[in-house]
Parts: sequence; C-alpha cells; structure tokens
Amino acid sequence: MAVLVHDFVHSAVRRFGDRTALVDDRGRSSFTEMWERSKLLAGALVELGVEPGDRVVALMSNCSEWVEVDNAASMTGAMRGRLNNRDSAREFAWVLNDVRPKVVITGPEFTALVQQLVDSGAAPPTRVVGLRDSGDYEQLLAAATPLEPQALPDETPYLVFHTSGTTGRYKGAIYTHRNWVNIYRNILATIMGDMGPDSALVHVGPLSHQSGILTAPALYRGARSVMMPSFDADKFFDVVEQERITHTILAPAIINALASHPGAASHDLSSLRRIYYSGSPIAPAALHRAIDVFGPIFLQGYGSTESGTIYNTILSPEEHVEALRNRPERLSSCGRPNPFFDVKIADDDGKEVAQGDMGELWVRGDAVSQEYWEQPEATAAVYVDGWFRMGDLATSDEEGYITIVDRKNDMLISGGLNVYPREVEDVIAAHPAVNEVAVIGIPHEKWGEAVKACVSLRPGATLTLDELQQHCRDAGLASYKKPLSLDIIEEIPKTAVGKVFRRALREPYWVGQDRRVR
Repeated sequence: MAVLVHDFVHSAVRRFGDRTALVDDRGRSSFTEMWERSKLLAGALVELGVEPGDRVVALMSNCSEWVEVDNAASMTGAMRGRLNNRDSAREFAWVLNDVRPKVVITGPEFTALVQQLVDSGAAPPTRVVGLRDSGDYEQLLAAATPLEPQALPDETPYLVFHTSGTTGRYKGAIYTHRNWVNIYRNILATIMGDMGPDSALVHVGPLSHQSGILTAPALYRGARSVMMPSFDADKFFDVVEQERITHTILAPAIINALASHPGAASHDLSSLRRIYYSGSPIAPAALHRAIDVFGPIFLQGYGSTESGTIYNTILSPEEHVEALRNRPERLSSCGRPNPFFDVKIADDDGKEVAQGDMGELWVRGDAVSQEYWEQPEATAAVYVDGWFRMGDLATSDEEGYITIVDRKNDMLISGGLNVYPREVEDVIAAHPAVNEVAVIGIPHEKWGEAVKACVSLRPGATLTLDELQQHCRDAGLASYKKPLSLDIIEEIPKTAVGKVFRRALREPYWVGQDRRVR
C-alpha cells in the first residue's frame, strides 16, 4: 500500500489523539485538533478550485498553521510550495512566478505584500489567503466540508522545494510522496531514536527549511512541536526552561551566539538532550565552546535541498566526544554516510577518487529529489544516472569520515594555487577576538586572486591584519593561504537558511572586472 505524507502524520493522530501536538503563540493544539483542521483546510482548498498537481504555497513565520497546510496539500494531491519568510519581495515574486500557485496562504505580516505583488503583476494571479489578522483562513475553515483524503500513487509529486539562490537562478527540487516519506523514515531510523511522547522539539529556524523537516517525524514519535516565530536568545532560553524542550535544530551561527550568551548560565537547560546542526560547517573552536555550555549533545547532519535534505552524512554525539578526546580534526568533518544513502567522492566523470583525494560529493538514494522544476538543462547537469551531484568538494579518511573542503564555486586560485575558504576560516575562527569569519577571493594584479578575511569581532575585541597573519602563521597555515587584507564588519551576511553568503561579500570587489578568477 502506498503511504502518502498525510498517511504518515495520520498514524500519529490515531496513537496520540488528545495529547498536545503543536504549541505556538496562539496556544496548544492536540493531534486530533490538528488533523480535523487539516481536513477542513483541504476541503476549503478543493472549494477554491485546487486539483491534483496544482501548487499550494505557504509564506508565514513559524506557527501551527504551517503543519495544517502541509497536511492539507497532501490530502488534495496538490504540490506543496514553500516561501522562506526571511527572503525579500524580489525572491517571493521569483518563486511565485516559477511555480504559478493556485493558492498562497500567508501570515499576517506577508498578506498585504503578496497581494500587492499579485495586483501589480509582479506575481501571477493567485488566491491569497491570509492567516489570523485578516480572518480569511478561519472563515474558509468554518465554511468548509472536511475532505476525506483519497488514495494516490506514491509517485505523485508532493513538494517543489526551492534552493536558496546563492548560485544564481532559484531552482525547485521536485519530491514525490515516496521520496518525502522516505526522508521521514530515514530521520526516525538514524537521529530520532531517543525521542518519544515525553519529548518536545522547539523550532527556531524557518519551518520552510531544515526545522520543518523534523516536525512530522517528531509527531510520529508523539513529541510536541513548539514554534518560535523568530530567533531571540532570551526567548529561546525561556522556552527551553518552561516547555522542558528536549530537542532542537540550530544553525551554527545561532549555536555560537547562544553559547556566548549570558542567559545560558542563568536558565535551567537540563532538559535538552539533542541539538542538531547543519546548513553550514561549524568551526571546531566554536563547537568546543558550545559543548562546554550545553554538553555533548550535538549531532551534525549534512545534505542539500535536493539530496534528501540534511542527513546524507551524520556525525553522532558519541563521535563528537571521541573526536574531542582523540581525533580533534574529526570535528571539522560532517561524519559518515547515512546507511540509507549511497555517497561517493568522485571526479567530473563520476569515477570514485582514491581515499584522501579530493573530489565532488555525489549522493544516491530513494529519498533524493527527482529533478528541477521546469529546468531540464539544470537537471541534466546534476542528476546523473540516479546520482545527484552535490557541488561540494570533499575528502574522506581511512574510517570513512567525510570532510567538506568547500563549495566548488567558492574555491579561489591565488598565484596558480588552490585556496579553499573553509580551511582558512577554521584557522581564523580559533582566534580569541573572532566571532565569525568569511574568507573570499578578491582581484589581485600579481596573484590573480588574493585572500581576504571578513571578520566580525567579539564585544570589546580588536584585531589588526598583522595580528591575524601572525595567528595564521602560528597555526601552520601555508603562506599563500593567509589573508592579504582584512575587513572588520558588524555581521557576516547569511542566506535565508543561515549559510554564509560569500557572494554578497565578494561581489563588490569584482564589479568592472572583465573576468572572474575562481
């Protein structure tokens, strides 16, 4: 029997009906209440003309309705689309024009903006349904007839999941119901073995990305999901203490901020059993600080929007501890392959390279997306014979631990030598004055490209280029890799999903150049 996304959630509803499933700033919903509201929304969508294959898009801060939209879209056979609430109107318009949704469901802070995009022609015609303040959403549910979900093939497309756009044009990865349910199964089998009805998962990052992927598996275990509309360190500590939060997923930058925050010492955080992190590597020095504050509870996952999300490889809490004791270099790795994926490090032809050699990561598995939405050339470039090319350069050691060296397009060439920003950033991040760092290549008349460090400092700290270069020499960094210039900036820019946005830092230095050396 085909298991669809809503079937997966319904299995939790049958087992945990009256228990609390969702918590947000409006209150608490039981599993049964969540399910009944999802069926009403599905009925309302059908009455608005939504048919199988149509797109239903959500744009909202973290709230319980997000889960209802997920369930309802699945019940109707529509394709779910996700707009990240941290993007701008420009990005919203791009994605809306790409997927041409029948309905867009918006949080109160976005309803007027999306309607303006539609009315002005910047976005295609669509029905905008506003949550909460507008009353539109609740009115639709009040007038709707609940939809009893119909059976569909599990090859039915369920989700068009857009990349963050750091490499140019946004691309929407297509997942079928089978793919997405397999993602949930993988998560349950590999990272949620300790979760049960006594557990609580707090969502800090956008539900449109990493955090939201954990919601349904957590519900399956009987755990409740607690929604934070936005990140605030003091509020995070309060929520952990009051709700007895056991699990969360955080971007490395947020982990660093929390570990340095005085609130960590003044709150009871003893309920925390697991902090997942992914999205970008975390510097070993920052991880040391975080373990000192929160304990050995960190689990790293690595993946991508297209490759079955964030757990193609895993570095377990036990492996973190072992690395701290005996193999500190392993803290720079992203762990070993998840048993439900094939992972290889290969050359451009897909041939596996020798252990220790650098190549591109390729991933294969039943949870990997199928293709890019309406972009056949982009699909052909990276979906090859059942494999997905990740675009990340990596090496592996004798025990199979994989270390991401860098994104292929972030590598710079200085004097004919390859420099990988990640390696330089890890060295700089260990300097006591440094809060965050991004390394980029800028034009250089002699060397083609020169290494520049962009650094945000800890409160009250100072740093000069000479001091930084001496630190790099003391750390044993090759001379050609050390920064030739230093920018002290207030904050390192991030993409909507928390990755360091090197292109935003790099772009101004290349304006007017007749070529780009990568």
